[in-house]
Amino acid sequence: MINDRFKYAMLLSSLPLHPANLFAAKQLPVSRIQLDKRLAWLDADDARHLEQIEMLVHWSKISDQPDDLLFKHARTELDAIDSAFLKEIVLWRLELRTLMSALRRRHSGETSAPTPAFRGFGKWPALIIRHWQEKDFGIGHLQPWLPKASDLIEQNKTYELEKMLLNRVWQHYSRIGCYHYFDFPAVVIYVLRWDIINRWSSYNKEQGLARFDELVSAGLADVSMTG
Repeated sequence: MINDRFKYAMLLSSLPLHPANLFAAKQLPVSRIQLDKRLAWLDADDARHLEQIEMLVHWSKISDQPDDLLFKHARTELDAIDSAFLKEIVLWRLELRTLMSALRRRHSGETSAPTPAFRGFGKWPALIIRHWQEKDFGIGHLQPWLPKASDLIEQNKTYELEKMLLNRVWQHYSRIGCYHYFDFPAVVIYVLRWDIINRWSSYNKEQGLARFDELVSAGLADVSMTG
Protein backbone atom coordinates (compact mmCIF):
# COMPACT_ATOMS: atom_id res chain seq x y z
CA MET A 1 0.00 0.00 0.00
CA ILE A 2 1.34 3.46 -0.88
CA ASN A 3 2.22 5.53 2.17
CA ASP A 4 -0.04 8.61 2.36
CA ARG A 5 3.06 10.77 2.77
CA PHE A 6 4.18 9.99 -0.77
CA LYS A 7 0.83 9.39 -2.47
CA TYR A 8 0.30 12.91 -3.80
CA ALA A 9 3.96 13.27 -4.71
CA MET A 10 3.57 10.18 -6.91
CA LEU A 11 0.29 11.48 -8.30
CA LEU A 12 1.76 14.81 -9.37
CA SER A 13 4.99 13.28 -10.60
CA SER A 14 2.98 11.05 -12.92
CA LEU A 15 1.39 14.05 -14.63
CA PRO A 16 3.02 16.12 -17.41
CA LEU A 17 3.97 19.67 -16.55
CA HIS A 18 1.81 22.55 -17.66
CA PRO A 19 3.44 25.04 -20.04
CA ALA A 20 4.70 28.31 -18.59
CA ASN A 21 2.71 30.21 -21.21
CA LEU A 22 -0.98 29.36 -21.50
CA PHE A 23 -1.15 30.37 -25.15
CA ALA A 24 1.76 28.11 -26.04
CA ALA A 25 -0.43 25.11 -25.23
CA LYS A 26 -1.53 23.51 -28.49
CA GLN A 27 -3.31 20.63 -26.80
CA LEU A 28 -4.14 19.32 -23.36
CA PRO A 29 -1.14 17.92 -21.48
CA VAL A 30 -3.25 14.94 -20.47
CA SER A 31 -6.80 13.84 -21.28
CA ARG A 32 -9.49 14.19 -18.65
CA ILE A 33 -9.86 10.42 -18.61
CA GLN A 34 -6.19 9.95 -17.77
CA LEU A 35 -6.30 12.81 -15.28
CA ASP A 36 -9.26 11.26 -13.50
CA LYS A 37 -7.38 7.97 -13.26
CA ARG A 38 -4.61 9.76 -11.35
CA LEU A 39 -7.14 11.62 -9.22
CA ALA A 40 -8.54 8.28 -8.11
CA TRP A 41 -5.52 8.21 -5.76
CA LEU A 42 -7.03 11.03 -3.73
CA ASP A 43 -8.44 10.31 -0.31
CA ALA A 44 -12.24 10.33 -0.25
CA ASP A 45 -12.44 13.65 1.61
CA ASP A 46 -9.96 15.34 -0.72
CA ALA A 47 -11.75 13.98 -3.78
CA ARG A 48 -15.00 15.46 -2.50
CA HIS A 49 -13.33 18.80 -1.77
CA LEU A 50 -11.80 18.91 -5.25
CA GLU A 51 -15.17 18.26 -6.85
CA GLN A 52 -16.68 21.00 -4.71
CA ILE A 53 -13.98 23.49 -5.75
CA GLU A 54 -14.26 22.60 -9.42
CA MET A 55 -18.00 23.16 -9.35
CA LEU A 56 -17.43 26.63 -7.91
CA VAL A 57 -14.67 27.84 -10.19
CA HIS A 58 -14.98 25.76 -13.35
CA TRP A 59 -15.07 28.43 -16.06
CA SER A 60 -17.74 26.95 -18.31
CA LYS A 61 -20.07 26.10 -15.43
CA ILE A 62 -19.65 29.55 -13.90
CA SER A 63 -20.31 31.25 -17.24
CA ASP A 64 -23.60 29.43 -17.72
CA GLN A 65 -25.14 30.17 -14.33
CA PRO A 66 -27.25 33.26 -13.56
CA ASP A 67 -25.33 35.51 -11.18
CA ASP A 68 -27.92 35.48 -8.39
CA LEU A 69 -28.09 31.69 -8.41
CA LEU A 70 -24.31 31.40 -8.54
CA PHE A 71 -23.72 33.73 -5.61
CA LYS A 72 -26.38 32.14 -3.41
CA HIS A 73 -25.04 28.64 -4.06
CA ALA A 74 -21.40 29.69 -3.80
CA ARG A 75 -21.80 31.30 -0.38
CA THR A 76 -22.99 28.01 1.07
CA GLU A 77 -20.29 25.96 -0.66
CA LEU A 78 -17.55 28.43 0.24
CA ASP A 79 -18.35 28.19 3.94
CA ALA A 80 -17.98 24.41 3.72
CA ILE A 81 -14.31 24.58 2.60
CA ASP A 82 -12.02 23.95 5.59
CA SER A 83 -8.67 24.99 4.11
CA ALA A 84 -8.00 28.75 4.25
CA PHE A 85 -5.71 28.48 1.20
CA LEU A 86 -8.29 26.63 -0.90
CA LYS A 87 -11.06 28.94 0.26
CA GLU A 88 -8.95 31.89 -0.90
CA ILE A 89 -8.53 30.30 -4.35
CA VAL A 90 -12.29 30.05 -4.73
CA LEU A 91 -12.92 33.52 -3.29
CA TRP A 92 -10.44 35.08 -5.73
CA ARG A 93 -12.32 33.60 -8.67
CA LEU A 94 -15.66 34.69 -7.27
CA GLU A 95 -14.34 38.21 -6.76
CA LEU A 96 -13.27 38.21 -10.40
CA ARG A 97 -16.74 37.04 -11.36
CA THR A 98 -18.21 39.83 -9.22
CA LEU A 99 -16.27 42.49 -11.11
CA MET A 100 -17.11 41.02 -14.51
CA SER A 101 -20.78 40.75 -13.57
CA ALA A 102 -20.81 44.46 -12.67
CA LEU A 103 -19.14 45.43 -15.95
CA ARG A 104 -21.58 43.40 -18.03
CA ARG A 105 -24.63 44.68 -16.17
CA ARG A 106 -23.54 48.27 -16.62
CA HIS A 107 -22.87 47.61 -20.31
CA SER A 108 -26.38 46.15 -20.67
CA GLY A 109 -27.83 49.53 -19.75
CA GLU A 110 -28.12 49.62 -15.97
CA THR A 111 -27.34 53.28 -15.34
CA SER A 112 -27.21 52.89 -11.57
CA ALA A 113 -26.06 50.15 -9.24
CA PRO A 114 -28.59 47.33 -8.80
CA THR A 115 -30.82 47.71 -5.77
CA PRO A 116 -31.40 46.85 -3.00
CA ALA A 117 -27.80 45.68 -3.19
CA PHE A 118 -25.31 44.43 -5.72
CA ARG A 119 -24.71 40.73 -5.20
CA GLY A 120 -21.09 39.73 -5.11
CA PHE A 121 -18.12 38.48 -3.15
CA GLY A 122 -15.16 39.90 -1.32
CA LYS A 123 -14.34 43.55 -0.80
CA TRP A 124 -15.66 44.93 -4.10
CA PRO A 125 -19.51 45.14 -3.93
CA ALA A 126 -19.68 48.26 -1.75
CA LEU A 127 -17.11 50.06 -3.93
CA ILE A 128 -18.89 48.96 -7.11
CA ILE A 129 -22.14 50.48 -5.86
CA ARG A 130 -20.45 53.69 -4.76
CA HIS A 131 -18.52 54.17 -8.03
CA TRP A 132 -20.93 52.59 -10.51
CA GLN A 133 -20.49 55.35 -13.10
CA GLU A 134 -16.68 55.14 -13.13
CA LYS A 135 -15.13 52.87 -15.75
CA ASP A 136 -12.97 51.08 -13.17
CA PHE A 137 -15.41 51.43 -10.23
CA GLY A 138 -12.77 53.58 -8.56
CA ILE A 139 -10.42 50.62 -8.00
CA GLY A 140 -8.29 50.76 -11.15
CA HIS A 141 -5.21 51.35 -9.00
CA LEU A 142 -5.89 47.99 -7.34
CA GLN A 143 -7.24 46.17 -10.40
CA PRO A 144 -5.42 47.78 -13.36
CA TRP A 145 -6.97 45.33 -15.86
CA LEU A 146 -10.50 46.67 -15.27
CA PRO A 147 -10.43 49.63 -17.70
CA LYS A 148 -9.25 47.37 -20.53
CA ALA A 149 -11.93 44.80 -19.70
CA SER A 150 -14.53 47.56 -19.73
CA ASP A 151 -13.33 48.76 -23.14
CA LEU A 152 -13.42 45.22 -24.59
CA ILE A 153 -16.98 44.73 -23.36
CA GLU A 154 -18.04 48.06 -24.85
CA GLN A 155 -16.45 47.07 -28.16
CA ASN A 156 -18.01 43.57 -28.05
CA LYS A 157 -14.57 42.00 -28.40
CA THR A 158 -15.47 38.75 -26.68
CA TYR A 159 -12.46 36.80 -27.93
CA GLU A 160 -9.96 39.35 -26.65
CA LEU A 161 -11.82 39.60 -23.36
CA GLU A 162 -11.87 35.84 -22.89
CA LYS A 163 -8.17 35.65 -23.67
CA MET A 164 -7.32 38.39 -21.20
CA LEU A 165 -9.37 36.87 -18.38
CA LEU A 166 -8.06 33.34 -18.90
CA ASN A 167 -4.49 34.63 -18.87
CA ARG A 168 -5.16 36.58 -15.68
CA VAL A 169 -6.44 33.44 -13.95
CA TRP A 170 -3.55 31.40 -15.36
CA GLN A 171 -0.94 33.82 -14.04
CA HIS A 172 -2.63 33.93 -10.63
CA TYR A 173 -2.55 30.15 -10.33
CA SER A 174 1.10 30.14 -11.40
CA ARG A 175 2.02 32.58 -8.62
CA ILE A 176 0.20 30.84 -5.80
CA GLY A 177 1.33 27.43 -7.05
CA CYS A 178 4.95 28.32 -6.30
CA TYR A 179 4.27 27.63 -2.62
CA HIS A 180 2.85 24.15 -3.09
CA TYR A 181 4.50 21.16 -4.74
CA PHE A 182 3.40 17.72 -3.58
CA ASP A 183 0.40 18.34 -1.35
CA PHE A 184 -3.35 18.44 -1.94
CA PRO A 185 -3.41 22.18 -2.78
CA ALA A 186 -0.85 21.43 -5.50
CA VAL A 187 -3.24 18.85 -6.94
CA VAL A 188 -6.09 21.38 -6.88
CA ILE A 189 -3.98 24.00 -8.66
CA TYR A 190 -2.92 21.47 -11.28
CA VAL A 191 -6.52 20.53 -12.01
CA LEU A 192 -7.67 24.16 -12.16
CA ARG A 193 -4.84 25.04 -14.55
CA TRP A 194 -5.79 22.02 -16.66
CA ASP A 195 -9.30 23.46 -16.81
CA ILE A 196 -7.95 26.79 -18.10
CA ILE A 197 -6.03 25.02 -20.89
CA ASN A 198 -9.13 23.01 -21.72
CA ARG A 199 -11.23 26.17 -21.85
CA TRP A 200 -8.70 27.97 -24.05
CA SER A 201 -8.36 25.00 -26.39
CA SER A 202 -12.14 24.71 -26.72
CA TYR A 203 -12.54 28.43 -27.26
CA ASN A 204 -9.87 28.41 -29.94
CA LYS A 205 -11.62 25.56 -31.75
CA GLU A 206 -14.95 27.40 -31.56
CA GLN A 207 -13.36 30.56 -32.93
CA GLY A 208 -11.59 28.62 -35.66
CA LEU A 209 -14.75 26.90 -36.82
CA ALA A 210 -16.68 30.17 -36.79
CA ARG A 211 -13.96 31.85 -38.82
CA PHE A 212 -13.90 28.93 -41.27
CA ASP A 213 -17.66 29.20 -41.74
CA GLU A 214 -17.30 32.93 -42.38
CA LEU A 215 -14.64 32.34 -45.04
CA VAL A 216 -16.67 29.62 -46.71
CA SER A 217 -19.74 31.85 -46.77
CA ALA A 218 -17.73 34.71 -48.19
CA GLY A 219 -16.25 32.44 -50.85
CA LEU A 220 -19.63 31.08 -51.87
CA ALA A 221 -21.02 34.59 -52.08
CA ASP A 222 -18.44 35.43 -54.73
CA VAL A 223 -19.00 32.35 -56.87
CA SER A 224 -20.87 32.92 -60.11
CA MET A 225 -23.54 30.28 -60.71
CA THR A 226 -24.07 31.19 -64.33
CA GLY A 227 -21.23 29.04 -65.62
